[in-house]
Amino acid sequence: MNGVLKIPKLIVDDFTSSLFLNFVAFEQCYSKCVEKPITEKPKPITENPITDYAIFMCSLINAPSDVGCLCDHKIVENYFGSDDEVARFFTSVGKDVTFDIQRSYLSKVFEEVNEFYWNDWHVTWAGFRHTYFDTPWSFISAMAALLLLILTSVQAFFAAYAYIKPPNSKN
Repeated sequence: MNGVLKIPKLIVDDFTSSLFLNFVAFEQCYSKCVEKPITEKPKPITENPITDYAIFMCSLINAPSDVGCLCDHKIVENYFGSDDEVARFFTSVGKDVTFDIQRSYLSKVFEEVNEFYWNDWHVTWAGFRHTYFDTPWSFISAMAALLLLILTSVQAFFAAYAYIKPPNSKN
């Protein structure tokens, strides 16, 4: 995974929102209404892929700023309205839904994202980058400052070296 999560583009508009709600409702009703033989072993993968995807998106989107981030990275195309409306939509889709993460086809993705998130180094580095390198100019100025520090250190080294071991003069 290496910190990169690849998500297919999702177009959010009136049609896809009603389609999502209907698919999730169908999957929830179908899984409860269909009687399965007792001798049948439970399948390792859930039969609710749309519900799993909706829960996954719901877990990614907690605020309108999350929708804005997903739109900036071209994961979500928002024709639904404001970012706040999309965030509320995904919150409502995931509300009161039966979801078993162990049987989800996205269980490995959930596990890897949580593992990556709880690694302190990744969180610290992301916070550092967000705080100090949020624009290209801040990165360029930091690199210039680092170069200046290195050149100043080299100059100080050669000045001290010349003082400690003066060059032989033939005068």
